[in-house]
Amino acid sequence: MASPGIFSEVRDPSERVRQLCNYACKVDIDEAIPPKRYLRSGLEMMRMAKVYQEEGNYESAFILYTKFISLFVEKLPKHPDFKTAPQADVSAIKKKVVASFASAEKIKAKLKERYTAIEKKRQEEEKRIQEELARKQAEEEARRKEIEELEECKRQEAETKWLEEQEARLQELKRQEVERQRQQEAAAAAAVAAAAAGINSGAPPNFLNNQIPSAPPGNLSYIPNDFGGSTKLVDIDSQPAGTGPIIPDRDLKKNLLINDGPSVSSPLPSVDRTTKPPAYDHFMSTGSSSGNKFGLRDVIIPSDLPRKFLVKAEHNTLKNIETCGILAGKLRHDAFVITHLILPKQSGTSDTCVAEDEEDLFLYQEPRDLITLGWIHTHPSQTAFLSSVDMHNQYGYQAMLPEAIAIVCSPKFNETGIFSLSIERGLVEIGSCRQKGFHQHNKTPPLFEDSSHAKTVDTEKIEVADLR
Repeated sequence: MASPGIFSEVRDPSERVRQLCNYACKVDIDEAIPPKRYLRSGLEMMRMAKVYQEEGNYESAFILYTKFISLFVEKLPKHPDFKTAPQADVSAIKKKVVASFASAEKIKAKLKERYTAIEKKRQEEEKRIQEELARKQAEEEARRKEIEELEECKRQEAETKWLEEQEARLQELKRQEVERQRQQEAAAAAAVAAAAAGINSGAPPNFLNNQIPSAPPGNLSYIPNDFGGSTKLVDIDSQPAGTGPIIPDRDLKKNLLINDGPSVSSPLPSVDRTTKPPAYDHFMSTGSSSGNKFGLRDVIIPSDLPRKFLVKAEHNTLKNIETCGILAGKLRHDAFVITHLILPKQSGTSDTCVAEDEEDLFLYQEPRDLITLGWIHTHPSQTAFLSSVDMHNQYGYQAMLPEAIAIVCSPKFNETGIFSLSIERGLVEIGSCRQKGFHQHNKTPPLFEDSSHAKTVDTEKIEVADLR
């Protein structure tokens, strides 16, 4: 499985490789750890880099090769005890450094090629997105114009209807006015005729009952076709005498406009999510992220490991003597798999156990390309926990590989614990402590914790090598 990719926010291929180099060169050493330990761990680092390279995880391989070069060319030679390191180990590392330069350059070219392809694909995808966005915007614009044209058509229809209604009403008012004047004139003519008839008959005219009607109101105002004025139209019967009908304000047509078109929403802003290196770094880390705390890689434990170890430790357990073993394995698809349990020559007491011949361990692991993944020991008469001596021993493993675990088996209480020093507190406090033997450490917050990145499975089997 390829690394998800760190510094993915960097678009320029050469700059991205440069960022990987800068990240890989941030290597620190602990002067309390002897150079020999680093030299042996360096060989395991090369095994890991080779596995990453074979699996096509070029980022992780390149980072480890670069860290290896930085560690053994720049950093470790400054260790106060470097001159006391075994010359055979130093010579072996120097050969590995030369090979690492060649491997790093080869992978660097592949990374540039890969990053160039990624950037090209990203640009093509961005172009496709922009074209799709432009197409949608054009569709929205066409839709908006269509809605505007429809609204304008409705507005014009409403205005035409309004004008026709006002014209019809005006004509009706004129007709009513003409009819009223005709009736008044007819009434006046009738009154004159009646008065004349009274004179002819000798009767005096009755002026009280036949009053002459008042003069008709003034001329009606006529609204020009361009409706440039702003006179108001009201009921003629409510107007004072001598005024004509008033036409309603043309601005009233605004109330007739219809706006039922759907709204056009603006596109949502894009969010740039980038991948960052994990919060905790280490000279064995590759920067790849995982679902585990601090980006630690999984450690796969065969379920039959504790049982087989207790069988080997039974003789010591019956005598209340601790037994210890080394956990070794392989790197597979960015996870560590414990494949071997190695019991070295050792001496123990009721509460301590010390491996006596590290060279035998090295000679066993080296030809098998095994990586040290932690250790296991018994507490014959106590529960499963890490004592102060255990924590200092665990620091030596975890300082070399952050995923290294400590398994504690308590046959008396039927307990098995899988522990790691806490990165926030345990590694810092134990790493700075120079006390020997059993001594006190603060228990709150705890310096060790359950190894959340350790997974027990039934699909793997353990191979036991008893070197005692």
